[in-house]
Amino acid sequence: MKIGLLSFHTCPMADLGKKDAGGMNVYLLNIAAKLDSLGHTVYVFTRGHEHSEDSDMPLGIRSKLVHISAGPTEAPKNELINLVFEFSRNIQIYMENENFYLDILHSHYWLSGLAGDLLSESWKIPHVITFHTLAKTKLKALTGGDEHISRSASEYKLMCRSDKILVLTQKEVQDIDQLYGSFTNKISVVPPGVDLEMFYQSDKNASRYQLNIPGQNNVVLFVGRIDPIKGLDVLVKALPMISSVGDTTLYIVGGNEESNEYYQFIKSLVLEMRLDDKVIFTGAVAHDTLATYYSAADVFVLPSHYESLGFVAIEAMACGTPVVASRVGGIPSIVEHGSTGYLIPWRCPEAFATQIEVLLKNKDLHSFMSKEAIKKAYSLSWNASSQKAANLYGEVISGWTSTQAI
Repeated sequence: MKIGLLSFHTCPMADLGKKDAGGMNVYLLNIAAKLDSLGHTVYVFTRGHEHSEDSDMPLGIRSKLVHISAGPTEAPKNELINLVFEFSRNIQIYMENENFYLDILHSHYWLSGLAGDLLSESWKIPHVITFHTLAKTKLKALTGGDEHISRSASEYKLMCRSDKILVLTQKEVQDIDQLYGSFTNKISVVPPGVDLEMFYQSDKNASRYQLNIPGQNNVVLFVGRIDPIKGLDVLVKALPMISSVGDTTLYIVGGNEESNEYYQFIKSLVLEMRLDDKVIFTGAVAHDTLATYYSAADVFVLPSHYESLGFVAIEAMACGTPVVASRVGGIPSIVEHGSTGYLIPWRCPEAFATQIEVLLKNKDLHSFMSKEAIKKAYSLSWNASSQKAANLYGEVISGWTSTQAI
């Protein structure tokens, strides 16, 4: 098959934790590489940005990442909807120059979906969409949140017009049904995987030495975008409550753009609470460096107000690090309470502090959860995920072709 993947608002190669780079980027790179290894040709289209010197970047034997120009490289996210037509038009020009035709499109996120809808209509090929995060679930989780005025309506339109909605967890099926209406007949659940060649348990002391982390300290780790939806303020507020287990340091691995208002708020909160000697901001790091941070940590914490899945939790578990996370979204599908970690009531610093402290105090419990976390992570395979996605694409193409022939 010849498959087009669309990622309009974020480049899959972007540094994780910066701006909008996160789990979706991980998904795209892994699924593209694995589909390529299965013999399919995959073109991943993303918008050109300031670091995209080359238009094309290889992704396996026959596949590639293609940067498509569309508006100013630093256009604000809330203005990207105005560039969707230009993005889709320039993809068409690129493919005409390549003299190459696709069998199916798979858009990621609602903005990509708008472009995919235009291309599907023009090329007369089927269109699959994965939203990753939905406007209504995000706004429901984040009091005072702000989304583009047309996002919810656009998501509903795309649910109606797409040929298949691919989701990562059963919780997403429930969210769509409750908030947008019944689309059960066109939704398929395809769980993601984890790169076990990159993420595996390493010696804790060696990892800490590599990162210049004091060996005797307790290390609590957060990895992700510094964004209000991630609930990082909850974790900072929990830190002083972890008081009976010796020195504990929180490492925050993620983007640190000075223009990020929430980042500035977190920095101010740390100073206000006099925690500046106990909180380390590393900034964004290379994806292959994350495994060292996971292995160096005692506990990984994901205090998000909403997560469609939580790829970072799977990566931490693959490295043998127990997870303490909010009981929201798709997180319960990967974090098993009392086995691979703990699930915590939403927005509750006290509960986070209590369960983090339990893991730091009880070495036998920590060892048990570490082993269970690895087992759970090893049950998630990108090979299986890509094969399921390929089978789904084949079914959609077959059904779409039959419909067109009528």
